[in-house]
Amino acid sequence: MSLHTKKGARVKRTRRSVLALVITLLTSVGFPASSALAATEPVSLNRPTDIEFYKTANGETELLIADTGNNRVIRSTPEGKVLSTIDVNQVTAVTMGNDGLIYAAESGAAAKVHIFNQDGTVNGQPIDVMRKFSLYPHPDEDKQPYIRNLIRYKQGDYERLYVFFNVYREMNNAPARYGTLANFALGHEGWGGLSGAFSEYSGATQGTGDQVWYTNGQGAMLYPVTSILNSTDKLGDLTLDPVNKRVYVVSENQIMQSGYEGFVSPERPVLSTWASGNETYPIDLTNQIVFGPEGELYMADTARDRIVVFSADGSSARILGLTLDITPKPVVGTFNKTVKQGLPVSFTSTDFTSNYADPENRSMTDIRIASLPDSGKLQLNGTDVVKNQVVPVAELNTLAFVPSSAFTGIKTTFGWQAKNGAVFSDSVEVTIMLRIKGDANGDGVITPADALLVNKYIKGLITLTPSQIEALDMNDDGVLDAEDSALIMGVYLGINSYN
Repeated sequence: MSLHTKKGARVKRTRRSVLALVITLLTSVGFPASSALAATEPVSLNRPTDIEFYKTANGETELLIADTGNNRVIRSTPEGKVLSTIDVNQVTAVTMGNDGLIYAAESGAAAKVHIFNQDGTVNGQPIDVMRKFSLYPHPDEDKQPYIRNLIRYKQGDYERLYVFFNVYREMNNAPARYGTLANFALGHEGWGGLSGAFSEYSGATQGTGDQVWYTNGQGAMLYPVTSILNSTDKLGDLTLDPVNKRVYVVSENQIMQSGYEGFVSPERPVLSTWASGNETYPIDLTNQIVFGPEGELYMADTARDRIVVFSADGSSARILGLTLDITPKPVVGTFNKTVKQGLPVSFTSTDFTSNYADPENRSMTDIRIASLPDSGKLQLNGTDVVKNQVVPVAELNTLAFVPSSAFTGIKTTFGWQAKNGAVFSDSVEVTIMLRIKGDANGDGVITPADALLVNKYIKGLITLTPSQIEALDMNDDGVLDAEDSALIMGVYLGINSYN
């Protein structure tokens, strides 16, 4: 829309966004129906080593996979829908902290732990495992330090990271890999270590409370609950079912299990075979396992480039199929809303759907609040909205912006993304005008008093704040002059329009 003064001056406004052009292009191309283009593609693994389930801040369960041969971490749903990947060189172990940070271990001569935000962006400098634990590269590439497990949680007043790694060295004239379970408080230089006949196959996991459970040459150490003495079988990685109080341990071509509560000393639990390997689904001693959200047991079958999922009773198994949704992203555009000072602004679903376009003509199903306004707050049906909250289209009529009692600028913004039922768009901003153009005093209307302020400012009789100048600069040329005053009066008299 344009503004016109009596002299015919024309001021371009920004109501038309780039979205209008995008929508026009999408419409003119004439994309086929969504069912014709919706597609997924399989995701292949290459020597997956570590796997771990975790819960996101909104309560969703996700799976982390250390896809070692492809030098990446994969985030997926338990059903195998790949959500994202993170590039990490020689990644062999992964975990996530309670704050949502992803920790990914790089093994080799430059062993370190990388830290990422959940969206894959880097969070801080890597932790130099070589320096922190005084490790040295080995002359042979296949004998470099190897990190098998990472465990991170809060212990007392500190956030701690346990690193279970093995190194190649000679002890009693017997060269072999030996394991070390070390831990340190994040953000501190100090560290402590445990050793106890760890083999290169030993594993570690978070047990109950703030304890780490592990296997070694004597059995499975489940402190402070109990211990399972077993020096006959070679024991590898372990995981627990905290609901049914059971522990699962990898052994040679089998997975063993036992309960871990209700035993009175000197009585101890005993491991028994839960699932045996076969020709189709062999079980290697080096495989990592994790207990799944539906009672199934997931195993990283490293040698065969796959994840095997055992049924809850161990009687059957299947391969987890990983797929990536390659549905094209929808496109969304920016738009503005105006608030009268102190009054809430209500949104409707049309505010968002009218600024949405999809290459496959899919309808918008949800929006995600990608960022929050720096002034005031968003509320959904009276409850404060949090960053990354997903809002179904049907609930958008209850979305509102509640301004703060004092504004720090002429406008504020928040980011939003739209979902077409499969994928989200990129984020764009909604601008909330805290003071409309031409309204210097923030009363929500344009009057001759606003034009008078311009005239007084031109004559040097008053000073104006930067936000007032921005509000009164009608043609956005960076200068307050008589043309701006004329435009304000034109809006007031109805000669011109402003949107």
